Amino acid sequence: MDFKKIIDIAYSSAIFVASLAANNNESWLFGAQGGYSYSDNAKYFFEWILDNHEQEQCFWVTKDKEIYKDLLSKELPVLYFYDIKNILSIAKAKYIVCTHSHTGNDIYKFINKSKVLITLWHGIPLKKMGKASQRKYLNYLNIKNTPDLFLVTSVKDAELFSELYHISIDKFFIGTYPRVNNLISRAEDNNTILYAPTFRDGMGQDYYDKNIFPSTNELENLNEMLVKFDYHFLIKMHPYVDASFPSLTNYSNINIIPAFEDVQDALSKASVLITDYSSIYFDYLNLDREIIFFIPDYEWYYQESNRGLLYNYEDVTPGYKAKSWNEIQNSLAEIFKGNKPSEFAESRSKILNMFFSKKNLNNDDLFNKCKSINYNN
Repeated sequence: MDFKKIIDIAYSSAIFVASLAANNNESWLFGAQGGYSYSDNAKYFFEWILDNHEQEQCFWVTKDKEIYKDLLSKELPVLYFYDIKNILSIAKAKYIVCTHSHTGNDIYKFINKSKVLITLWHGIPLKKMGKASQRKYLNYLNIKNTPDLFLVTSVKDAELFSELYHISIDKFFIGTYPRVNNLISRAEDNNTILYAPTFRDGMGQDYYDKNIFPSTNELENLNEMLVKFDYHFLIKMHPYVDASFPSLTNYSNINIIPAFEDVQDALSKASVLITDYSSIYFDYLNLDREIIFFIPDYEWYYQESNRGLLYNYEDVTPGYKAKSWNEIQNSLAEIFKGNKPSEFAESRSKILNMFFSKKNLNNDDLFNKCKSINYNN
């Protein structure tokens, strides 16, 4: 166990012990990606509550000093986890809101059972996921093992996560992700194409260079077409990808977004999304815009020995399919010329309704549900 993990456990333990003695106040804590990102559903629910419920006391909790400084500069309420002065403030909070953990680890590891633990999650799954082991021993330590509320967008996802994480089905709330509500509210079209590939387990630079990334000639051809049609091409690599995209120094209309930057900003402006097996396109369906699925390694990826997929890929991916950068460019040329097949639009609507079964619900519904939870359970 490295020193970083030891310190994390030490602070989490101190907060847990303090929470046993301290009375809960009505404050909220928000976090994402283990405390090292300001992003996703927790971010947008946090900002929405600040804007719409000023009486609520909310704090973002981070383990990253740069995020802490940035949020301070924006005058947002933030607590640095590794500050001994914040232990009691964290320990007293009633609502714990996470996106990447169903046990509270985005904020701290050991959540007292008197808290309201809320998991907003970070996306609709397309890829198969491993089943989590049960941690029944935590029940004897007064530590929460599962959330009081788990946000999903459909019954099928409630059933999936219930089985994977051993969570009672009545703990799931079917609604809409806060990040999707935000995406819809600020959507604009500014001639931008977003390329957002997912990661491949265990694959590094050689694999991406050979199978995923474009060659110099392909980048030159793409940039030439982008200039002609006055479009910009943004690349957002997944944070877990262990590879660097080719240098873009010589290409005026192609840029890369930092891997840990919040993708929602670019997604809201994208006229076209290019992705592969990433669930990012589920959010994008809410904007009813064109999608290109770039799947040069589909035969390898869908195998059970890799991740495998939860659904028949063709049935849930409404858009152009490309297996090379030349095919991507051909698909973009069709879109630029206004050739947008009607069957794609029909499929987008069908799949949107399949995966977002209660689009009419919003952040107000989620907030009211959170406030109604009996935390002494």
